[in-house]
Amino acid sequence: MGIRGKLLLASLTLLIVPWLGYQYIQNLESYLRTAHEEKLIDRVSIMAAVMSGQQQLFDNHATASTTGNTQSHLYIRPLQTAIQLDGYIDDWRHYQNREQPLGKSSGDLSVLQRTGHYNEFLYIVLRVKDDNVIYRSPKSLRLDRSDHLRISMLDSSGHFRRYQVTTITPGWVSAYLMPERHNNSDLLPLKPEPRIKGEWQYSNDGYTVELRIPFTMLGTKFAIAVADVDDAIKGDVKNIVASANTENADELGSITVPNPKMESLLNRLNRTNNQIWVTDTHQRVIGMADGLTEVIDDDLNEQQIQNSSSPFSILMKLFYRLTLKQPNDDFTDLLSSASRLDNPAVAAAVAGNPGIYWRTTEDEDINIITTAHPVYINENIVGTIAIEENSNSILILQNRVIEAMANMSILTFLLTVGVLLAFATRLSLRIHRLRNEVDASISDDGKVQSIKLHTKSGDEIGDLGRSFASMLQRLSQYNRYLETISSKLSHELRTPITIVRSSLDNLDQDKLDPKSITYVKRANEGITRLNSILTRMSEATHLEQTILHEKREIYCASKVIEACADGYRLAYPEQHFEYHCSDSAQPINIEGSPELLAQLMDKLVDNATDFARKDSAITLSIANTDNSLSITVHNQGPTLPDEMRASLFDSMVSVRQHKTDEPHLGLGLYIVRLITEFHDAKIEIQNTSSPEGVAFKLTIPLATT
Repeated sequence: MGIRGKLLLASLTLLIVPWLGYQYIQNLESYLRTAHEEKLIDRVSIMAAVMSGQQQLFDNHATASTTGNTQSHLYIRPLQTAIQLDGYIDDWRHYQNREQPLGKSSGDLSVLQRTGHYNEFLYIVLRVKDDNVIYRSPKSLRLDRSDHLRISMLDSSGHFRRYQVTTITPGWVSAYLMPERHNNSDLLPLKPEPRIKGEWQYSNDGYTVELRIPFTMLGTKFAIAVADVDDAIKGDVKNIVASANTENADELGSITVPNPKMESLLNRLNRTNNQIWVTDTHQRVIGMADGLTEVIDDDLNEQQIQNSSSPFSILMKLFYRLTLKQPNDDFTDLLSSASRLDNPAVAAAVAGNPGIYWRTTEDEDINIITTAHPVYINENIVGTIAIEENSNSILILQNRVIEAMANMSILTFLLTVGVLLAFATRLSLRIHRLRNEVDASISDDGKVQSIKLHTKSGDEIGDLGRSFASMLQRLSQYNRYLETISSKLSHELRTPITIVRSSLDNLDQDKLDPKSITYVKRANEGITRLNSILTRMSEATHLEQTILHEKREIYCASKVIEACADGYRLAYPEQHFEYHCSDSAQPINIEGSPELLAQLMDKLVDNATDFARKDSAITLSIANTDNSLSITVHNQGPTLPDEMRASLFDSMVSVRQHKTDEPHLGLGLYIVRLITEFHDAKIEIQNTSSPEGVAFKLTIPLATT
């Protein structure tokens, strides 16, 4: 792996930063809850102070009642439009969350109710589940011997009034005012109450009744009951489901119609995603402002995403929307239609202490916090005010913190990776350049050609470059010493050799004994051999100098090779030679020196004769292919070891295992390499298997005319 890859891999450790940030933010939820609770406590205390100056809002008829059934209370919420009395619940489809059990089910009788007010009327719809609906017989003079409704109230004058609603057949129904209990008579004819209007309709599992009652009839207490009669003959009431005891004025439930002034005040105090409750000292709701399920998050607004000018911003917001848990306003709050708050926070506020309580919803991801505070008037607790808010606000804040931290982490990561990659790239380029400069400084034959390295940098790479430059300088000096040592030896040894040879010549003129003559003969042979070595060393040095000044010319290579082949047959009569030319009719011209090419062939053939097996032929062949001339010298004999093939053309390298009369210093093939380079050619050594031997292949580019 390169430096860039390693630095990139190392930079991946930066990913731990956003991960740690994410873990921190997840743990931050508890801190956000605590801060949110403190904020709501401060806010609800301010609202309580505001409500303390609104004494008239707590003096209505609902809160004034401290006797009777404090557990049964009905808070009437407003309707957007008037309800059409037809006995069907189509008009109530937008108020499904208001549906509450009328009371505890009894036997096979259960009742669900929805209430609301519009203008000056109270609207009630009752969905009665009854497996056996008994309608009043037209001949019956009593209202209580069939399924019927019982409505009881304290009217605006404080009088206890009882009404019953029944019907002979589904359709329009009327309410009848029941006589006082001391009359002990429920027989018709009874006085109808035209102000109470209703519609009775059959349903699959029972019946539905819609009622409309004017507020002018209502006082501070109200109750409604559904009576179930299963035997039309006996007419006995089998089951009753009621909001409170309709037969006793003291046990009626309380009823509250929102005060317009209180509604206006609470709506001004309320905020999005909040719900405000006002209760009396019995935890009965006397005012509220709803908005608990509303969610406004500009960062996730569809329109904003569509209008965003940055594609990257759009992608990031969509990414966060998919990966992060988003606020949800599609949840049901079972207490949204409650008329009494049995809430620990409200109970604590009634006792005089601010309260906090978290409650769950049907959606496991949504929780609701309730903060309540007592309302004081003249140092007396007259009620409580409570603020409810769902956990979406905390989730939104948490998501924004995550997004901000993630964006910053991604930007930091990308910037850091970019800087590291740029640094690694520059570092790699400098190292590659230094490597290329060092490679270019030394030729294939080991000569130091140039010492131009970029060594000005003060860092470790610059120091490494200076070390390479110093090493190449010393190597160049050593190579120059090796290159000139042969000429220096030749020059220095010529004089002593001449002196020794002249001395031996003088000894030959004297009369010597046979033993001395033998010693003198051996000395002459040694001097001759040493002189031959110096001649060969001088030949290599002289050739290097000759090549530097040799003029290049265009000549026919095939004629030179053919003439050389004829000469070798005369020079080596005991050796058989074969010459092959692929196209002898066409001249094969190359650029160079014919004398040097002939000298190259002499060295190759001399080397081939030394290693050729007896009675085998040395083959010289020429081929013209791909705008180049291929010259091959092949001899049959032992093959070359692989480890020697690359260095065989170096100076002073030889693979001969046996001694001969002629000295071999390993300069023959070195001269071949020098002449090859002069012709801009390439030479290769190949071992052959059929027949076994060695082939030297010289490839020279053809001359361009």
